Amino acid sequence: MKKILFDFITLQDNYINGGMLYTQKIFYEILNNEVKIYGLYDGNISINERINRITKQYEITLIDIRNENIFEMINNLQIDSFFIGIAQRYDSFDLCSLKCKIVIVCHDLSDMSFGYFKIPQAESLKKFVEKHLIKQKENKIKFIKFLSYPLVLFRRHIKENYKNFKKLIQQPNAFVVTDSEYSKYAIQYFLGNSKNKIEVFYAPISNENITGKTENFSKESLENKKYFLLVSVDRLYKNTALFLEQWDKFCLATNYEYHCVLVGKLRCNIRNCIVIEEVSSEELVCLYKNAFAFIFPSFSEGFGYPPIEAAEYATPSICSNTTSMPEIYGDMPIYFSPFYPEDLFRAMMKMTENREFYVEKTKRKFLEINQRQKQDLKKIVDFILGEKL
Repeated sequence: MKKILFDFITLQDNYINGGMLYTQKIFYEILNNEVKIYGLYDGNISINERINRITKQYEITLIDIRNENIFEMINNLQIDSFFIGIAQRYDSFDLCSLKCKIVIVCHDLSDMSFGYFKIPQAESLKKFVEKHLIKQKENKIKFIKFLSYPLVLFRRHIKENYKNFKKLIQQPNAFVVTDSEYSKYAIQYFLGNSKNKIEVFYAPISNENITGKTENFSKESLENKKYFLLVSVDRLYKNTALFLEQWDKFCLATNYEYHCVLVGKLRCNIRNCIVIEEVSSEELVCLYKNAFAFIFPSFSEGFGYPPIEAAEYATPSICSNTTSMPEIYGDMPIYFSPFYPEDLFRAMMKMTENREFYVEKTKRKFLEINQRQKQDLKKIVDFILGEKL
């Protein structure tokens, strides 16, 4: 029976994110095999309800990475493979003394690329933070300082964060996995060549989205409304600032026929904008199904789940034309530049003129992407367990 050390640090995240859902999906797929799983967690972070449920149900032995003899303990267990779902969660740990096979997923290096696009967007992002983001005062100050940080110092700071990861990928027992060709070459660009070939596997469909209590949402409130949907609007790199900058002009051009639904902790009193701070998985599905179109103005994505989640319900998308998005989505969405509000305006107008054409393209492309996701899920589990690709 194979012994697998599994990344529970990523499962300790208390907010729902694509990387955590990805890691959880891999965990359940590995359980379909005859394996003994040990969970590596961080004793400085509380163990949440998700981990308590999993450890009890599957009798997982937890190991604290903060234990002073941790690497000796792991080597003595004769672990076959150690799976890490998000490379960045292990930035502060030097794992080079481990002898087992290490499969480490790096979904993207967007924080490193952020330095290149933050300059032209800094002022509009600062205004967005000050006016719209619902954050504590000290967090607002931190965001604004971050956007004003000198570029040279910013890059130096970020590179320092990746020094352990850069060292680890030079080890013969370390294998890097990522979600797209874009991310593969970004890793090579920023960190240099790895010892082993970087494998590209599409991120699997998660079947679980955003959870949390409902805030001011009912199906009736959106009944008979044609709305554009945006999610995670309180995350700066999702670029909601650009969307809001052009929204009033779009409304004027379409005689206020359309609404927008913004999911996230945002302060917004703009006409025809509906803000929902939190939604359950079921409510998010409802929003996807009934949206006129989904908008994804993100600056950078290593894969980008939301347009695919919308596509599952034949909802067409309008997406940024940067990083991995054209690679993953192909000809499915209408693309625009995330740096020009007038280009997003163009894309939204185009969607109003010929939506059914993009609905049909979305249906076809979703089947193609989903088939690749299923195939690659099997491949990455085989890769972790040591089977041939």
